[in-house]
Amino acid sequence: MEKNRAEEPERPAAVDAEEALREADAAAGAAKAEANRWGGADRKPAEPKDRFW
Repeated sequence: MEKNRAEEPERPAAVDAEEALREADAAAGAAKAEANRWGGADRKPAEPKDRFW
């Protein structure tokens, strides 16, 4: 989030909070998409392969 510059008028806190929530929503969506791309957290573990000695 960018801080207000001296020449910019003061913004209400609600505007900053709304922007932060939108950014957090976007970050959560991106994290879910990445988890799905890698198979998700509920994927069954691979069966161990037989060992040959």
